[in-house]
Amino acid sequence: METKKNETPNEVNIDVYAIVTNRIIELLEQGTIPWQIPWTDRGMPRNLISKRPYRGINTLLLNSLDFEHNLFLTWKQIKTVGGSVLKGEKGHLIVFNKMIEKTVEENGKSNIDRQFFLRYYKVFNYAQCKDLPVEFAPNENELFDKIATCDVIVDDMQNRPRIQVKGKEAYYHPGEDYINMPPIKTFRNAESYYSVLFHELVHSTGHESRLHRKELVEKIVFGSEGYSLEELVAEIGACFLKSHSGLPIEDLSNNAAYINNWLQVLRNDKRFIIKASSRAQRAVEYILNVKSEVEGEKDNKEEVLMAEKEFELEEDFV
Repeated sequence: METKKNETPNEVNIDVYAIVTNRIIELLEQGTIPWQIPWTDRGMPRNLISKRPYRGINTLLLNSLDFEHNLFLTWKQIKTVGGSVLKGEKGHLIVFNKMIEKTVEENGKSNIDRQFFLRYYKVFNYAQCKDLPVEFAPNENELFDKIATCDVIVDDMQNRPRIQVKGKEAYYHPGEDYINMPPIKTFRNAESYYSVLFHELVHSTGHESRLHRKELVEKIVFGSEGYSLEELVAEIGACFLKSHSGLPIEDLSNNAAYINNWLQVLRNDKRFIIKASSRAQRAVEYILNVKSEVEGEKDNKEEVLMAEKEFELEEDFV
């Protein structure tokens, strides 16, 4: 892709939403469901230097790469610590929101106009590098009690809805703000029980007293875009929680109907997957009582600034 003589790569009009959505569609067409890939054995995708986890859509993008360890660095970080990239290795796409503020004069008054732009940059996995300092070598994951961790997640959720055990159906009732669960003995195992409960807990974060997602608060029609969005938020959020607690994630790779449904939805709306994963991340942060940041690596500010300085367009990314 060519740029104009007086135009920097950052100014080129790139449809990042389409790039990301096409990547997710590509995975689904291959039979891989990005939000169903566990990171329990490899660790949650995070930056090797800052130790901060990647968020939202970046979690799905990086976890789908299937490296032994989910540890990543920018090109600048690799150089800063004295390492280098192995010959032939290429960087991997991640995105962040960039906000630009402009002062606009209207009717003699000055107003601040804020515009958000989705940008992308590249990171490399630890395995793609050489000569990195020993202190950055991955540590083996510590063993922990998975079910006990699930209990802590549920018990420690702030402003948690009432959970009742009754009947054979699992659901969240937004009007009365409670979760209904069948008895745990009716599930195959405790892991299956918490998998369903996590799904409903994510739904509950959309209540007006919590994150106030209009798709949940307002009456949505089964099969509508709003319904599909809220369901994918709950699915992705539940997978985030399961991986956080070490629970196995069910294999849906052979479920053609499930995959075809999401392929159709994503092809109709290039912003859908980014919106769903962003909301799922905020829901999980709410449940885990983690301070939420604006989606797009606001908490990785140093890394973003570093990446912007080294920003380059490459045809294999677009």
